[in-house]
Order: sequence, then C-alpha cells, then structure tokens
Amino acid sequence: MTGSEIEGRVRAGLWSREARTVFISVEHPMGDAARIRIVSAAYGGVIDRASAAWWHGLTKEPPVDVQIAVGRSVRATRQIGTPVDAKRRSYPSEDIVTFRGIQVTSLSLTVLEASAELDDGIALMDRALQTKCVTVASLRAALDRNSGAHGMRRARFLLNAAADLSESQAERLFIKILREYGITGWTQQVWIAGFKCDFAWVVEGVAVEIHGWGWHHQHDRWERDQKWINAMYGVQCVPLVFTWERMTTDPAGCMAELIDAIERRRAAAERW
Repeated sequence: MTGSEIEGRVRAGLWSREARTVFISVEHPMGDAARIRIVSAAYGGVIDRASAAWWHGLTKEPPVDVQIAVGRSVRATRQIGTPVDAKRRSYPSEDIVTFRGIQVTSLSLTVLEASAELDDGIALMDRALQTKCVTVASLRAALDRNSGAHGMRRARFLLNAAADLSESQAERLFIKILREYGITGWTQQVWIAGFKCDFAWVVEGVAVEIHGWGWHHQHDRWERDQKWINAMYGVQCVPLVFTWERMTTDPAGCMAELIDAIERRRAAAERW
C-alpha cells in the first residue's frame, strides 16, 4: 500500500495509528495480545520478562507495561500509545524464539527472568518444572548464558533450591525460622497415627508437614496428604502444612498460624 492509501484509511477512521509505522484496524480489539504485537513491531526488539511469560501462557495476566529488550543502537523511547518498559540488552541467539509471530525470549530464559521479577516467581518456576515445559538442565544452561543479566542472581537462588532433590532444604529453613521466632518444644520425625510427621509438638498435639517444590512430588502425593490430615484429626492432632514458597515469602504468616495452633491447644488443655 502507498503512504497516501494508508493515510486515507486513517482519516476515514478505518485504521488507528499506534506508532510511527504501526496501524491497527478499528475492527480489531485492542487487547493484551494486540498491545504486545504493537510494541514488538514498533521497537523491533525481543519481548521478554513478565510480558514474555504471559505470551508463552505461563501467567494469567500480563504486566501493564509491555516489556521488551532492544539493541543499543535503538532508541529506547517511541511515540506510542501503549506503555512500554524497554531495556537495552541483547540475548544469545539460543535464547530467542519466534512464537505466535513475534520474537520473544525462549521458555527457559523467560521462566528465569519472570521468576526473578514476579511476586509469585517461585510458583511460576515450580509450575513450569511440573508441566515439563522446562527442565533444570535447560534452566541452568540459559542461566549460564545470561549470568550477568539483571535478575539472574535471584533466578540462580531459585534454581538452586529447585534442583535440591530432597525436602531437607525446606526443613532446614523451617528450623531456622523457628529459632528466629523463639519457638521451642518441637520434635522431628515423629510417628503419629501411622504417619511420620516432619515436626510435632507432641504435648500440645500439633503436627507439621514441610513441602519443598511441587515438581519433585509423585502424583499420589495429594492423596497421601489428605490421608495424613484425616489421620491427624482422628487422633485430635492439629495438622499444618508449610511449603518452601510460603516460608520464603511469608515466614511471619507461617509462624502466626503455628503459634495460634499451639496456643489454642494449650488453652483447650487448661480448660479440661
């Protein structure tokens, strides 16, 4: 099409100008996908971070600002109606893919960047590993290729935790938090109602299970947990479950629940 034909459609109200060389039909809904496509076309860069996570289907909501990586020779600002978070950075060719018609970071690098950036980043990485869309090995390779990039220190911490094939790391974290809050009286690896509990306050009747990363668990883990909870209630023992994610992001909330359970059981014992 010629420039005059394009301008004619704009003047007629058939198209709207979204950037210098980017137009959209007024019949096309201006949704989240359209915003990302507009930014991709206007900047010619690589959609990354949380925006890439949404584009890959890893998250339910995209960020308000469309996130994109641009080369050093590209202006980081454009006259564009869509809010943009443009960063000057380059990625190895192995970490760039064309998906749904635009260039985005690969799944592995996207998981690393988004996990480091989002509040629920731990859950994002855990889900990605559970669904096998990435592996620890692919994440490690992407991390090594981009080790100096912003956010990779946080990503490395999460990946190292994910690679721990036992829940011992989560149990050590729980003990650390207990000591920080001055909570005592607990015993590890206690058998109650035919189940070995990770931690228990035997006198008060409170049992705690510690969960690491979901992707390590077998498919029958959920059913086993339900049986454990029912068994604890059957012997009048309060069951509590704390995950590595919650202990990392909300240790105060975990300890508040634990302290409340212990105090309630002590108060009930005094009434009797």
